Amino acid sequence: MKYILVCLIISCFYSFSSAQSKNEILEDIRDIVETIHMDTSLKSVTLLNEEFIDNMTDGGGELTGFYKNKKIYNIYRSVGISYGEEIMQFYYWKNMLVFVSEKFNTYVYDDSSKAFDYTVLNTTFTGKYYFDKEKLIHKVITGKKNFDDNSVDIEKSLLEESKGNIELIKKRM
Repeated sequence: MKYILVCLIISCFYSFSSAQSKNEILEDIRDIVETIHMDTSLKSVTLLNEEFIDNMTDGGGELTGFYKNKKIYNIYRSVGISYGEEIMQFYYWKNMLVFVSEKFNTYVYDDSSKAFDYTVLNTTFTGKYYFDKEKLIHKVITGKKNFDDNSVDIEKSLLEESKGNIELIKKRM
């Protein structure tokens, strides 16, 4: 009985001591993203406009998947609208979403001409979302999106969008 109790205590201690802290997990995710960026052996497939956008936007769009051995490691999505462009990147490790980078660039409005200057963009929103085992564990948000809906479950929304993007890319691989 004492032997079983000692083994149980040691196994509990080992499982707690081997668990990574949140900062260690975030650092691991940053290393994974860098590793993916550095991998020159990744192949790519790109979908344009109507191939992935249900309601066509005036700025068009691009969805590019980067993969190796039928495993997707990165998806880049850009969609242009009348007042700017949204860029999102999804990163995967061991077939699981680990990181999402989101950026919204707004065209500068010229008061004198009363029109957007389509040659100048300002970044008005950035979001960095860190996932561990399909759970959002950390986010860093700067700025505000136009027409931002605070009632949206960002974790659920990003996971659903990620899965939809993967399905589209896999059909073309």
